[in-house]
Amino acid sequence: MLQLHLGFNIVLYGLGSKRDLLEKFRTTMLQDSVHLVINGFFPGISVKSILNSITEDVLGHMGTFQSVPDQRDWIINKFKEDSSLELFLLIHNLDSQMLRGDNSQQILGQLSSLHNVYLIASIDHLHAPLMWDHAKQSLYNWLWYETTTYHPYTEETSYENSLLVKQSGSLPLSSLIHVLRSLTPNARGIFRLLIKFQLDNQDSPSYTGLSFQDFYQQCREAFLVNSDLTLRAQLTEFRDHKLIRTKKGTDGVEYLLIPVDSGTLADFLEKEEEEA
Repeated sequence: MLQLHLGFNIVLYGLGSKRDLLEKFRTTMLQDSVHLVINGFFPGISVKSILNSITEDVLGHMGTFQSVPDQRDWIINKFKEDSSLELFLLIHNLDSQMLRGDNSQQILGQLSSLHNVYLIASIDHLHAPLMWDHAKQSLYNWLWYETTTYHPYTEETSYENSLLVKQSGSLPLSSLIHVLRSLTPNARGIFRLLIKFQLDNQDSPSYTGLSFQDFYQQCREAFLVNSDLTLRAQLTEFRDHKLIRTKKGTDGVEYLLIPVDSGTLADFLEKEEEEA
């Protein structure tokens, strides 16, 4: 913590997942501090969603901006004007495909250069440091920590084998439609509910899915299922088609997620409504 307050940012590198390490730091050191957890490996993450979360969740501003640079400048000015503001950013996989772009790295670097914004991030690609030229290195002002854990990248790679995530990071809309047309109308209704919830939460960089119990309640209210066994059977079919993934949270709760970018999901919903 002292190094962060001295103006440095921290980057963890080395073999193995650093997710548990960062989570332990969060739970032991940041419980009384304002902080954001950003899952860089999530297909729907973007620098825009990160800025939205800072703007709305941290600064309490619900207005809109003409552009991403305008929003970035507004955030920077807010933190410069009010020295009492402090924000800890924890970014899992800063070098992910979704965040490694030059513009994204420039904006994140500018935020991390603020004296009251503290960045703790992990990287995993061997050539990740090549993302940063001298100017970006100066913005980040890294302290490098070799933290080899040899832990499997279970969470980070859970999207790679999905039907919905190719090298481009997303599935063509036509392929998604083709898969879903093979399902019953009731199954499609269940899937649409999950899509809508995920899109409603797309601007939250810490979103990890909808809990099974909450989803079951939504499906019951929509008269799509009459028991949790019915829903579990349908979710099994979704998993067989690699349309969703499920995982247990640290709280033991089962969470559901569609591993596909928000743009494709929104286009699918629009097409469904046109054909309805």
